[in-house]
Amino acid sequence: MNADPLHLAIAAARDGRRDDARALLMRMLEAEPRNERAWLWLSGVVDDPGDVKICLENVLALNPSNARARQGLEWLHVRVGLPLPPSPPPERSGGSTEREIDSSAFSLTRLRAYQATLADVAAAPAPETASRSSPSPVRRSVQTTPPPVSGRAAVQNGASAVNRVPATSAARLASIETDDATIPCPYCGAPTVEAQRRCTQCGGNLLVRVALSDEQSLIVSALVWLWRGGAIATMLLALIFPALGTFLYQENPASGFPIGILIPAVILVLVGVIGFSVARRLAQRSVWALYLSVVLTMAGLIGALALVARPDALIAILDQLLGARTIPPDWLALLLSGVSVVAIGAIVAHIAAIALTAVGYTAIAGKLERFRHILKLADHVTHYNNGVALKNRGMWYAASLEWEWAVKKAPYDVTCLRALGLAYARLKQFDKARAMLDRATQAAPNQPDLAEDRALVERLAAQKER
Repeated sequence: MNADPLHLAIAAARDGRRDDARALLMRMLEAEPRNERAWLWLSGVVDDPGDVKICLENVLALNPSNARARQGLEWLHVRVGLPLPPSPPPERSGGSTEREIDSSAFSLTRLRAYQATLADVAAAPAPETASRSSPSPVRRSVQTTPPPVSGRAAVQNGASAVNRVPATSAARLASIETDDATIPCPYCGAPTVEAQRRCTQCGGNLLVRVALSDEQSLIVSALVWLWRGGAIATMLLALIFPALGTFLYQENPASGFPIGILIPAVILVLVGVIGFSVARRLAQRSVWALYLSVVLTMAGLIGALALVARPDALIAILDQLLGARTIPPDWLALLLSGVSVVAIGAIVAHIAAIALTAVGYTAIAGKLERFRHILKLADHVTHYNNGVALKNRGMWYAASLEWEWAVKKAPYDVTCLRALGLAYARLKQFDKARAMLDRATQAAPNQPDLAEDRALVERLAAQKER
């Protein structure tokens, strides 16, 4: 392990050990208050938006051209209304500006308010215009018809999980350097890295299935036709048993038609019908049909291997079904040969089906990729609908981002205010939850549910303090 404190702090932050990372960075900054990268990482492991603002302003004081810090302050402006950072000063010839970084302005327990002073420092070069990188699009649509927001139950369900999730400022997500970029957990907002499959804070699954292409792959087509061919072959094999029963009846009409011989035929017909249904569903790329096909393929392969190993077992079963009748020796030899050929062919077909299923799995089920929620500005109804869909998937942090914009678009919409207040309560941001519910109460003072929600927030806040 690298003994450098900054590397240790970065490793702790990436592992979700935010308290350890914060302590390491603050000890480091007490000794090196001009460490730009340490201030930038510290902005990602403090919770209070004011503290995040202090860290990012210190980064800009040391390097006014740091685009990531400026973007982080812009996020704070959008999220919590803090003022935008001033434009970087133009480069001066022969002059200099400096902002003194006061190492006594913070403690090991919590970053205190920072008071800036001006002094001399080498002028930083004029920054290039910073442009935000375009995020990758969301792979699955999450917009749904907006059901009513479930108030108290929506916050109470999973309240224990909320108590384990630290509050997270969106500013930190934009403040990390490009090569150390983090992605917010859509469930709790905790910073995560690209390689994570689950959030270390709330345990939420960070992977989603990519939307499937409209074009069917050749592998899926081959698998579908293999299942159709297998279903047809099974139907043809089912005809052998009625034919055998008819032959035995002609040999000895007095004994009547052997009804028992039709049982294997009925079973094979049912298997064939299931095979056609699986083939049709695989063509539609149904995931449950894919899993059912795996189960049936494995069962068929085991049965085919058993027939190759013990072909006489089928004869013993037929003898039980025929009762007193016996199969003529010449028919018996032909039947055994046919069973061996069919079993070997079935083994080959089932192995091919297993191989095609393994190769074509992602083409049917969809490839797993990291979920990234991208905000696309729209009207307040669209943002509300998107938030409801995300909330229904347990993604409260992503839902809060949508509802924040819904409130910005419609500041007095009671439904949007209430939804955002409950989302803040779920994320343990109780001051914001109170503010939203108070605004909703002012807009609709006679709505009793708002008073109940407000009381619930107070109870949850009291539980957190205990």
